[in-house]
Amino acid sequence: MLVKIEDGFYLNSRHIIALRVNRILNEERFMVSIEYTPHSMQDKGLYQRIFPNKIEAELFLQALHQEISKP
Repeated sequence: MLVKIEDGFYLNSRHIIALRVNRILNEERFMVSIEYTPHSMQDKGLYQRIFPNKIEAELFLQALHQEISKP
């Protein structure tokens, strides 16, 4: 199933390998990293997005989880 990551960027939910959330030191910003296999199991891609605060990062992750969990 295709999952919308942002406008114009979709991933197949089966290709997502890992999600990582990191707080940027000495700031309130958070970086969400999505590791995925773009075309084959030998290749890896990395999508990173920085959010200005914890709430926006959580909203993004909740929306992503809902998209992935759809039947």
